Amino acid sequence: MRNCGLLICIAIQLWFGSMSALAQQPSHYSQFVFNNFVINPAAGGLGDYMELTLGYRTQWLGFDAAPKTYLVSFSTPIKTTKREPRPFGERNHHAIGAVAIKDETGPISKTTAHLNYSYHVRLDYSLYASLGIFAGIKQFQLNTSNLKTAEPDGDLQSFSATTPDAAVGVWIYSKKYFAGLSAHQLIPVPLAGTANTLQMHYFLSAGYKIPLKKLESNIIPSGHVKFGILTPIQVDINVKFDYKNMWWVGISYRKIDAVVGIVGFNLDNYVQVGYAFDFTTSKLMKYSNNTHEIFIRARLKPKKGIRDMKCPEWG
Repeated sequence: MRNCGLLICIAIQLWFGSMSALAQQPSHYSQFVFNNFVINPAAGGLGDYMELTLGYRTQWLGFDAAPKTYLVSFSTPIKTTKREPRPFGERNHHAIGAVAIKDETGPISKTTAHLNYSYHVRLDYSLYASLGIFAGIKQFQLNTSNLKTAEPDGDLQSFSATTPDAAVGVWIYSKKYFAGLSAHQLIPVPLAGTANTLQMHYFLSAGYKIPLKKLESNIIPSGHVKFGILTPIQVDINVKFDYKNMWWVGISYRKIDAVVGIVGFNLDNYVQVGYAFDFTTSKLMKYSNNTHEIFIRARLKPKKGIRDMKCPEWG
């Protein structure tokens, strides 16, 4: 119960941390390389196939009200004509998609639903760029019906607000590297019934593929930076070893927060599963040091085999 009370205190402080601005953080993912589309709307439709992803993250086990994140996303390139004159990798293309995310921390929940559009341009023989947008809504809820405080507090009321939301991003990619920048929570509309507004957050991601030709494998170092006007900079550094595009292992370091181990496997390039375990290194390790995250992705392409991705996101 002590852990539960501590976590709820932290959550409430994050929720009502400022009467003039709500510095609510967007969802966080240890496997950021595995999930670039949700972070950057320009990263949808990279390959010539439909892509469906399911994800679940449970953080700080040991707390009764531990944060949880549920995720589903879908993206696919679209054809503008019945017959394309060139192969997929040689032409510009459009892509569409959708993302739904739910974050829960005790009495607090946030639900995000976005539609996506992106346009991919071939810059030269092996270099590509894309621009993308998310547009949708965010819903915030605080349910105090089961929240017990040391003393009765009539000012602590249940709360629900829905606001329009948008994000934009740019993505550069080739067979050897990728880099992207995105901005989330672009619409500073006050949440209904409060003086709080969502603040913009920025995400910067990059990675590079180092081939190991004798092993037919790759090492992919990558980095992810998240920052906002009212929040500190958060930096993740990852190194991933991909063996013959069949399985991978990796390790990440998150500044002043956690060391992360990552494993995953690939079934014939159609189904991919990734798992991450966060070992907390911050002061919260006194109460809990276990965070688990799993993603399952299916690539769907009828009638013919799936082409390898140009972007080295998977190795």
